[in-house]
Amino acid sequence: MLRFWVVLLFVSSVFYLVPALLVGAVVLGAAICAFMTVYRKVVLKNKESVVAILLNCILDCVTLLGRFLRRVRLISDVEALRFPNYLTLLLKPHPDVKYEKIQIRDDTINIIIYYPKARKNDGVIVYSHGGGWVMFTARMFHSAVSWIAHECQMVTVSVDFSRPPENPFPKALQDVYYTVLWTQVNAVKLGIDPNKVVLMGDSCGGNLTAAATRLHLDRLGKPSHGHNLAPVAIQVLVYPLLQAFNYVEGSYKNKDVEKLQNYCSYYVSGDLSTARNAGNKTIFNGFPKYWKTVVDTNATGDLEILRKLEKSDDNYRNVYCFPLLDPDPSDLPPTYVLALSRDTIRDDAWFYYKWLKSCDVPVVYKEESNADHGFMFLYGSDPCALNHLKAIAKFIWETLCDGESN
Repeated sequence: MLRFWVVLLFVSSVFYLVPALLVGAVVLGAAICAFMTVYRKVVLKNKESVVAILLNCILDCVTLLGRFLRRVRLISDVEALRFPNYLTLLLKPHPDVKYEKIQIRDDTINIIIYYPKARKNDGVIVYSHGGGWVMFTARMFHSAVSWIAHECQMVTVSVDFSRPPENPFPKALQDVYYTVLWTQVNAVKLGIDPNKVVLMGDSCGGNLTAAATRLHLDRLGKPSHGHNLAPVAIQVLVYPLLQAFNYVEGSYKNKDVEKLQNYCSYYVSGDLSTARNAGNKTIFNGFPKYWKTVVDTNATGDLEILRKLEKSDDNYRNVYCFPLLDPDPSDLPPTYVLALSRDTIRDDAWFYYKWLKSCDVPVVYKEESNADHGFMFLYGSDPCALNHLKAIAKFIWETLCDGESN
């Protein structure tokens, strides 16, 4: 008889207590998110839209949950970083954009191609998503990239690049680079002009965009690159992460950069063994104003370029790993840089802009003071994000079409 009551109690707990706890947790989480949204909007006078603030609050709560699960050792460090990923699936894509998923380069690179219903531009955007290299996938940026394709009225190719720590540098960069080559070679199939290739990315995707643009330029005319391919026409960097040698001054001052150091270490070495090196300027013994001597300016041959793409302990000094180290950016294409005033990595964008401008590269710099890192997720729901996307689309159109605007 006692066994019967024990079994009955267990079954009851499973069917009633556990769901009740889950419902309670959801209600509590919703209440916390609502409170945080009101607090940020009313007390802190955040000027972002209510939807943007609410989504950021939800993301913060899920991130904290991931950290808790990691602390109690239910998930790994990397799984904790990737824990908030699926929230982005709640964001709906633009209804007037069709897409298809394919694999290229012997089925080793996954890409998503977006075809907007209205196409007034025969250029193409190759997009690299953000997420500290480690976190997100192209699928998580599905909504954002569909809005990019719609507003720019261009075919857009989103690269689902390989992520560290499983695939450290240079795998992600190679995936983006080979996607650019594939896009140009398959221009007729895509219905695009191979001379009008735009590289665009946010955060670490901005890093990959700048690095792939540099690599594409350096390898033009090399046997392994492909003949008669035009250089990248435009690069667009949205709050990019471009350096890892100074996380103590400027916009980094008094900021918690541990997560940033971990991201860089995963990308550079595939583990956390070099995390303390990231942003530690004392390791580099100080750089000149624009870091001209960091890379070997004589390394212009194909073999030397390929050697820079080999995994090594010196990747923190590698121009293809951190593009702010570029010794001579004078041959770069027209560039659009968007920074966020209160972003930890704001100075990366600013110094990159100043460096390009000093070398007479056509460059536009915009800075937003009322948004947080990652706001580009919200093109479909946040007016601020959409306004910046419209400005980027105008820049792309006018640059590609010699001054015409749509």
